This record gives sequence, structure tokens and C-alpha cells, in this order.
Amino acid sequence: MPPPLTRTFDGRNKAGTVTERYDRFWAEYLGIAPAEFNQPGLSIGAHVGLQGFRGIWCFRRRNRTVVSAPSGWIPYLRSRLPDVGQENLMDESFLRQVFGNDFDRLVGPAYQGYLLSDRFRAYAMPHTRFLGPDDAAAVEAFRMECGQDVWEYAGLDEATSYLVAGFEGNRIVSLAGYRSWSDEAGDPCVLTHSLYRGRGWATATTSAVVGRVLNEGKVLLYQTLETNTAAIKIARRLGYEQYARHVAVRLRAETPSNPALQRPGMARR
Repeated sequence: MPPPLTRTFDGRNKAGTVTERYDRFWAEYLGIAPAEFNQPGLSIGAHVGLQGFRGIWCFRRRNRTVVSAPSGWIPYLRSRLPDVGQENLMDESFLRQVFGNDFDRLVGPAYQGYLLSDRFRAYAMPHTRFLGPDDAAAVEAFRMECGQDVWEYAGLDEATSYLVAGFEGNRIVSLAGYRSWSDEAGDPCVLTHSLYRGRGWATATTSAVVGRVLNEGKVLLYQTLETNTAAIKIARRLGYEQYARHVAVRLRAETPSNPALQRPGMARR
């Protein structure tokens, strides 16, 4: 788990009008009212932005936890979770108990960042530039060199806009791009060759992407696992702060496979 941020935002300072855009985005994505983020407690609802995902998100912002789940799980979760402490909803052992044999695996906790435009700290390095169609062969060579699994883990299979690369000669050593979540929001993804990490390449390529997206007025997200301390360091260097954290539970079924859990009242017994 990363160390605490040096600054916190409570929604009441002069930047509130900016971060309200994040509240609106996440509220729409998770299917709640934006005002719920300002109230302690628990929200449980069917997937909106996560439609098609066979699993749940437990998303914690301040003292509010939002559980987004497939519709078939909602009656059980609304019966099972209201009296549970919010800290338990980030705990793998507890979530295994909740979902039983339907639990597949847990991903997270993950860091969710936000960036106010006036706090963006650009970082540049020589031999870093935006890419065009003529760079397709160099991008493919970089992908092959890094490996498909690493490429997909970095999110670059989806981050196809505003591609920026750092070059050593004609060879790409770091690549960043923008992954769209909606028409108004998305996040940067970055991958640096293992032999070139720790030299500022990832920060420089990510910075170029972030700067371009901010100029277009989009809501700039940042998602990475909390164990990925290098990625969180990049975020903080560029001016990001933590907006929320979440865990995802992948499930084996769209509805509880145990028939007892589908009957009202059984969840508490």
C-alpha cells in the first residue's frame, strides 16, 4: 500500500468546482447520485459503466463505499452487506466468505487518481514525441520486444489515442497512450522497456499524453494497482492526487450458484 498523500481534498476548497466533474463521472459510471460521495455509508447497485463485467467493484471515496455488481447478485448483496464495516469490503478473506464458491479472484486494491489542470507538473525529455502512421513498424517492434502479456497488462491494447514514444535512435524504449472510458474521460497507459526503467522515460511520455488530454478539457483519470508503486510515483510527480481506491472481484457466475442465497433472508443466516 502506498504512503499517504501529502495533500488531501475534501471537496470544500476552491478546487471543488473542478473535482465535481470527477464526482459526476464516477457517479454516472457506478450508477449513484454525485451527492452520495459526500455522505458516509454504502451504496449497492447494478452495473452501469461496468455492464458486461462478471464480477463486482467495491469503490471507496472518502467515507462512502459503492458496490457495483451484476443485477443477479443485487438482492443477496443488499441483504448481506449493509451491516458490514466498510474496511471489510476491501478485504479478500471477507469477500471470499461473501461469495463462497462463486469467488474466482480478487484484483486490487487499485489506486484511482485525479488531476486538477492547475496542478499539472509537466516533465519533458529529449527524443520524446507524438507518433504518426509512419511509426507503426517501430510500435510493433516495441510490442514484440516487450511481449504481448506485458503490453496488455499495461493497457496499451486499449490506449490507442495520443501515442507518445521515447526513442533511443530509431528504437522505441517507452510508449504511452490515452485509454478512453467515455467521450469525456479516460486515463494514460504507459510501458517502458525493462532495460530503460528508472530513467524518467515513463514520466516524460505520460506527461506528454496528459498535457494533450488536459488541453482538450477531458476528465483525466489514473488507475493502477496500489502495489505498482512506480506508476503511482509517476502520477504524483505529474500532480495527481488520490481520488478513491477500489477492489474488483471476478466471479464464476452472474447469479449466486447456491440456491439458498437467492431466497430472501437467507443471506443473514
